[in-house]
This record gives sequence, structure tokens and C-alpha cells, in this order.
Amino acid sequence: MPLVTANDVLIPARAGGYAVGAFNCINLEFVGACIAAAELENSPVMIATTTGALKYASWVGFPAAIRAMAEASRVPVVLHLDHGLKLEEVERALKAGFSSIMIDASHCSFEENVKLTKQAADLAHEYNVSLEAEIGQIGGKEDDIVADEALTDPGVVAEFVRLTGLDILAPAFGSAHQKTRGEISLDLPRLEKIAAATPLPLVLHGGSGVPFEAMRQVIARGVAKVNLGTELQKTFSGKLRESLEMNPTEWDGRKLFKPSIETLTGVVRDRMKTIGSSGKGGVA
Repeated sequence: MPLVTANDVLIPARAGGYAVGAFNCINLEFVGACIAAAELENSPVMIATTTGALKYASWVGFPAAIRAMAEASRVPVVLHLDHGLKLEEVERALKAGFSSIMIDASHCSFEENVKLTKQAADLAHEYNVSLEAEIGQIGGKEDDIVADEALTDPGVVAEFVRLTGLDILAPAFGSAHQKTRGEISLDLPRLEKIAAATPLPLVLHGGSGVPFEAMRQVIARGVAKVNLGTELQKTFSGKLRESLEMNPTEWDGRKLFKPSIETLTGVVRDRMKTIGSSGKGGVA
């Protein structure tokens, strides 16, 4: 089916008490695994990618290939730009056919964040595309973006939503990018206040480091989108190392990649079950 917007899958998710996974993909092997998992689970899926991944995989060919794979899919697929920093990147993604955009001005002052987010939202809405933005600052590293944590003030959420016209809100409440182990301290009371301040779908960034039970707790408090990236890369690369060690004379990349793709598909299926999107793809 054609690409759908984030609003198309996330508004029902927040209303229904489940979340949709935004799986950060760096190549077509990742994309194929995520869409295969979505079809097996009858789940909507967000294929997310960053400007860094697009520099690697091509701003032209990579989005075009994902759109073609979405067209051939039986489940709803969203093509999402994660952590766009500039309006030029937003516009480039929109022209490339993305159906969901995130503008990240969380490193700016509140006033500057509002200004850039409003401009990005207006631009995205011209293309009938949904716009996500971040308030507060989610710690950790995403591509080359390194951020210190600054938790979202629930008292400014309603004003931020009103002034910007965004569709999806990414608050900071304790998760971190590129964290796959160690203690994650989620501020659930803060998240509850944020959710009470806006009916918009909320986003959990840095989902790879969040225990499954904690993930269910944030979904029950308004999170409708869960971002997963680091776990995917570790899964794929870890299995690839095993394949190379077990088959030192094999040179056919298709044979070497196959176990990684199959393992990644299984992990994505498990995450879809955890966040509750399995069975929500609309396929009879």
C-alpha cells in the first residue's frame, strides 16, 4: 500500500493504548527485515532514517527504494526522517517523499525551538506530512549529535504545542540515545503530567535501552511511538560477525547477510509484540 503518515498510525495507537515502532534503518537489509516483521505480525511500521544514514545510503536511491517496498507491502508503512536539524534537511526529505518528519531544535532556546518547529510544521503540512519535534533534551548520541539531558518541563508543553502546530511530541523524561545496558531512570510522574497537557502522540526516544516492562509503563502513559536503533545495529552486526567466523572462505554477501536479516526480523517481531502493535496493521 502507499506510504502513510505518522498521524495515520500514531493517533490510533495513543487512543488504543499501544505504540508503533520507529526502527532506525541504515540500509535496505534493515528495511526488508522490518517490513517482513511487520507483515508477519500484521503491524504498522515506521521506517526511520537519519541524515547520516542518508549520506551513506543515498538521499535519492534509499528513500525511493523504501517507497517501492512500502507500495508492495500489505501493512501501513511510514517513512520517517529522524532528528532533522535544519529546514533545508526537512525540505529535502519532503521532496524525497518522506511521509513523516522530525525537526530537532531541542538544543535551542525555547523561543528558537518554537520558531524552527513552527516553520518545519508549516512546511511539512504543505506536503500533508506529519511533524514531530522535541522539547527538553534527550541525552546520549544520535549520529553526530551529542546532547546533555534536560528533562521536559510539563508546564510549557501546552504552549509549545499551541505555538508550533506540531503533530507528535518527543519529550525528555529519562531515556537516552545509544544506551543498551545499565540503569535507565524514567520519570513516570513527569510523563503523566506531559500526557495530561496534550492529546498528541508522545515519543520514546532511545528505546533500545529501556526494559520491556518500563516500555509498557510509558505506553500506558501516552507514548505511541517507540524509537529503536542501536539494538538493531548490534543485532545485525553481531550475527554478521558470527557468520564471518563460521564461514571464513565465503565471499557471497547474500549468504553472509541472510542470518543477520533473519535474526533482525525476529527481534523486530518481538519488539512489536512488546509494544502492542501486533495485529494492528488492518490486514484481515
